Amino acid sequence: MTTKRYSLAEVLAVAKTHPFYNPDIVYPADAETIESLRKAVTGQKEKPKLQEQPLLEKKTLYKAIERLTHDVDPQNTYRQSSYMSITGGGSGGVPMMFAVDVHENRRQRSQMGEFLKLCGVAQPGDWVLSTHTAGGFYRSLDLMTEIMENAGATVLSAGSYMPPKDVAKSLADYHVNILAGDSSHVVQTVYHISLMAKEDRDRVRLDKIIYTSEPLTGPQRAFIKTILGEVKIISVMGSAEAGPWAISSPDLTAEQSLTSDSTDFVIDTRNMVVEIVSPSVIDGVSNPDPILLPQGEEGLIVQTSLQRLRNPLVRYITGDIGSLHPLPSAACAVIPEADRDHLRVLRMHGRDPRFSFKWFGGYFEFDRIAAFMQEEECGILQWQILLGRLESSPQATLELRLLRSPPRDGILSDDALIKRVEAFFIVLPENEPLFRIVFLDGLGGFERSATAGKVIRFVNRWH
Repeated sequence: MTTKRYSLAEVLAVAKTHPFYNPDIVYPADAETIESLRKAVTGQKEKPKLQEQPLLEKKTLYKAIERLTHDVDPQNTYRQSSYMSITGGGSGGVPMMFAVDVHENRRQRSQMGEFLKLCGVAQPGDWVLSTHTAGGFYRSLDLMTEIMENAGATVLSAGSYMPPKDVAKSLADYHVNILAGDSSHVVQTVYHISLMAKEDRDRVRLDKIIYTSEPLTGPQRAFIKTILGEVKIISVMGSAEAGPWAISSPDLTAEQSLTSDSTDFVIDTRNMVVEIVSPSVIDGVSNPDPILLPQGEEGLIVQTSLQRLRNPLVRYITGDIGSLHPLPSAACAVIPEADRDHLRVLRMHGRDPRFSFKWFGGYFEFDRIAAFMQEEECGILQWQILLGRLESSPQATLELRLLRSPPRDGILSDDALIKRVEAFFIVLPENEPLFRIVFLDGLGGFERSATAGKVIRFVNRWH
């Protein structure tokens, strides 16, 4: 396995022999079998028929991975020479250990670094301080460090446990121009910078923010620009299943509107095949309309990796909603002509919004809650909802934890925000004892996922 990328025919050939896609297969193929499968499709004139491959749902993948992770039989190649990446746990679920061939993983990191350089995100001369998470089986720190080093940048590996005051001091002391981290830690760092004396704050001179994990909301972006000025806000998207695979940058797709509910990412079709399919595919009902949607139409994002062969990812339903678009003309000033035909814009609209929770007889939809929390006058930088129960009765309680930006013109007072929140969640005299708002002054008071340390938007202690 020496090639940098695999053909679609090779990936599909291996997928047919893999337990992710064939329940009759016990273990993934060994290196000799994979090489034989590759040779069998080399020079094949018939075009691979991707749509004939069934869609892969997360629950199917999780079930196969759970069995393979705990099977210690020497014939189980899933546990051999693998880079283990953990995901899950952010919504109360059991974490999943996704295994990637160690050599494929290193090549993908190298390719992503080249992609960052191609898109003008990072390059030689940049100094990056990363506050990404490491430990507890989670590896975003070493992943992002290596990717940015492959792009030519010099990286200070601070990690998520360095106190914000030390992070801010290091940004100034070492003349760092890029702050990288998951969105929560980026907000925490900028929040600390906002509290510094002006002479200390002026020593921090950042021109780029590179964030991962959860999206930055409109109020969070506005707050960052208020404190740091005209800093470019860039995002790298990835997952344990697919690895890093997309970039959002204002130099490529223009500045994101603070009120927009979508984010434009650029993808390289030489690395990832993306399909947009009808959301009806997961409803369990037959649909006479085509499953595959045309360019520009919004639906579920399905991905097939051309970078992973030993444990292939084919037609995987990510659970995100999006649409595909051509590369805008503005990107031509950054992207060389030879690469433009291979790049596309993936407009991300977030997770599938068909989810809600019930409290005191009412259903509350997550997409409506997210839109409410992002209203600029609310000044909410981070939020979390906890659904619990009273110890003395079977009644459900609702707690809202909030981190707000410092007071400024145009931002509601705490009392005014409380009234607005109570109206949104329909807090009445009869359910007022079951409702609570907690204002926090940092991330320490939020429930965090056991893997990535992400702020869990919804904590369900009721079920």
